[in-house]
Amino acid sequence: MQGLLQNDRTNFSKNKLLFPTFIIDGPPMWVMAMSMTCNKCRHHVNDNAGEVLCTLPAYARNAYPVETKYATNKNSHLCISATSVFDLLMPTCGNGDLCSRILYNAMNRSYLERVEDYYSLQSSKKNTSEKEVPSKCVELHNDYVRACPPTGDGIRDAYDEASSSSNTPWKLSDHDRHVREIQNVKCKSIFAQDHTHKVTDNYYQKKTLGAFALWDCANENGEIAFAVLVPSTKTIDFAHVATALSKRRGFKPLATYSDTWPAKSEFWSQLFDVIKGRLGLFHCIQRITRTLKKNHVDHYKAVIGLLNCIYHYNAEDHEKLLKALKEETLGSVKYSDDDISEIKSTKVFKQRYEKYLRKEICPANIMCGMLDDWFIVQFKCAATAGSRPAGGRKDPINGNTLFSTETKGAIEECKKKAVHLQDPLPLDQMYDIIHPSPNASHQLKECLSRRGESCLELFHLMLAHFGNSGMRTTLADNLNLTGTARHNLSIRRKRLLIAVTPENTVNRTKTPAAYESVVEFYNHTELHHINRMAIQAGQTATNLPFQNVEMLPPDNGERFFSECLSWMRDAKPRYNLVNCRCLCSICGQGLSHQHNNPACSHK
Repeated sequence: MQGLLQNDRTNFSKNKLLFPTFIIDGPPMWVMAMSMTCNKCRHHVNDNAGEVLCTLPAYARNAYPVETKYATNKNSHLCISATSVFDLLMPTCGNGDLCSRILYNAMNRSYLERVEDYYSLQSSKKNTSEKEVPSKCVELHNDYVRACPPTGDGIRDAYDEASSSSNTPWKLSDHDRHVREIQNVKCKSIFAQDHTHKVTDNYYQKKTLGAFALWDCANENGEIAFAVLVPSTKTIDFAHVATALSKRRGFKPLATYSDTWPAKSEFWSQLFDVIKGRLGLFHCIQRITRTLKKNHVDHYKAVIGLLNCIYHYNAEDHEKLLKALKEETLGSVKYSDDDISEIKSTKVFKQRYEKYLRKEICPANIMCGMLDDWFIVQFKCAATAGSRPAGGRKDPINGNTLFSTETKGAIEECKKKAVHLQDPLPLDQMYDIIHPSPNASHQLKECLSRRGESCLELFHLMLAHFGNSGMRTTLADNLNLTGTARHNLSIRRKRLLIAVTPENTVNRTKTPAAYESVVEFYNHTELHHINRMAIQAGQTATNLPFQNVEMLPPDNGERFFSECLSWMRDAKPRYNLVNCRCLCSICGQGLSHQHNNPACSHK
């Protein structure tokens, strides 16, 4: 039999105390909370606890300005004005101390403004008889500030607990929602996979966990499909999750990019029946550029020359860009030929304008010949007897050569693998095109690469900053899951602009170009919950308040980051050392079996 919660007494009537709720723009709000008791089991709970608030209708629940998932602390709460800001700050840098100082600074600023208002009023009185000797202001501490906000550790604890709390009106925690959002990433043409190391520093117990690196993969859009901590960069250590990925519904790639291709090509051929392998463009270039001496006077010139050996920009795209620069339709400056030549010799051109240009990879034999010319004729300082004369120079300041002893070997390796750098699909299938905004003065189309590798490397830069070094495992996982899910959502938001429809065109005219790709709402489960409320209220399905709401798939058991590594450590699955195949109860059942068996749920 279910019991009923009955009012007992308030915290003020019992202890003459009020409950502080900290806000972002001043001193805390003070709440008179009612203690409630179950008439059956005599369980006590406050009426502002999360499990009580999430059962109330929205119009009543929103009268108490605290998110239900954050209503867990028994000593104080954080107002939604604060948690909304922290929800953006925490996945950016995981800085709980900064969030705590923001709250404390708001209280101090509020005190300063009130003191200023008081003395300003006294000094503005013109009549001497009206003036009084101002009394002493209340003290900042103990009088005005009667409760201090949570410390950085308290903010981190609150965020971690809120991320795992299912005390929400839609009965789903952020952790589980983010996991299922990542599980929903599909692939139709190309995916890229790689390792990164810096993110492991965010885990305080990374040695206990055995986390040496993180293996992740991205689809052709740049969405992250899998991200797990691994004990080494060996193929055998991510064989289980790679097999799970091959069984994911909707993950049917035609090609893959890797930093080691053609090494382990047999492994991927076993997972995917028809797949082309390619060496990542970024890694191929990086293995040469890291052998160059960065302080050499010709370093950047040599890098530009190296890129020209490997790829060139599409002629049609390049012509349209130059025309826009010269006619002052792209920006407020009209460029001359000399100005454009000067910009191309710096990083500005690549950073600002490369998004309007499609890259065409040079054919393998042409690439090899151009690399020889670049190495010997243009930048090598000394030529061997009987070979072409060298056109390079030593640095005039320190006398160093541009190339190190490893450069020649890196060039030879690049020539051997030039055939693996070619695009696996025609150029028109390697890019998605976003037409310019109706509000833009130029008519340049933005080109979104479908190679996947460049987006994956960009994600690695952000991934290391989702948390601070030395965080507890659960908090680091929650921050990484949040950052990854929002990264994917941002990509999908931008790719909505690809479709050229009358509805899309009208919507774009209403939105400034700078905000077209900004995600409006991160929690689509909440949007779906509100849409259901609208239907229950009598609204038709065609007039719902939120359109294009993404639905969550059922949980298929895949787990990410440290949770997968912990499962591997506990389960100790067996492997075939010859072909690097996982032989656990799921992976050993054949590639066609759907990965939904709870025996391998990674929990």
